[in-house]
Amino acid sequence: MSVNGIGSYNYSSNYVGMNRTAQMRNRQKSAMGNVGSTQTSNITLHYTGANGDKALTAVGLPDGTSASVYKADNYNDADPEYRVRHWGKSGDYTDTNVRINDVDPENGSYLEMLAYATYSDVQGYTSDAFGNFLSAAGGVNADITYDESSVNVRKNFMNMVRDFMQMQYDNNNLAGYLSFKKFYDYMADGRN
Repeated sequence: MSVNGIGSYNYSSNYVGMNRTAQMRNRQKSAMGNVGSTQTSNITLHYTGANGDKALTAVGLPDGTSASVYKADNYNDADPEYRVRHWGKSGDYTDTNVRINDVDPENGSYLEMLAYATYSDVQGYTSDAFGNFLSAAGGVNADITYDESSVNVRKNFMNMVRDFMQMQYDNNNLAGYLSFKKFYDYMADGRN
């Protein structure tokens, strides 16, 4: 068990693998004779940009795509902006500039929330919002995944964090609950 969630694996590369619930579900399927896909994907995390800038965070997605969060070239403290670079399966990428003050956690995209959570950690408002976001974005049943077609779909991530926070509380994981609560309170306060 980790601080971020019950059975979550938060690797230093910030790639979230299968959590314990998903592993147990797959073991049960195998025991019943339903063997899941054996397909694997190669994921390349990009920590250095073409112009030498360093990624603040990076995440790999199950379909082999990845995303890295950088400070935008025109970053300023009064109106912080991060650049999220998303690499597709073929190695091509798209950049999404995210104005942190404009992100709405109740109606945001996965890419926007990567930048938002990274910003809150970098500024010291939270200590593991990025890890908490990755866990919560997978849903309390770990049955939500993201890929090239869904990283820009808008969702209520604030509710997802609240539900994951409540799950931590219900399972007597006080450290996990408090970590998610800090991120939830940050979103609720609107401190960008």
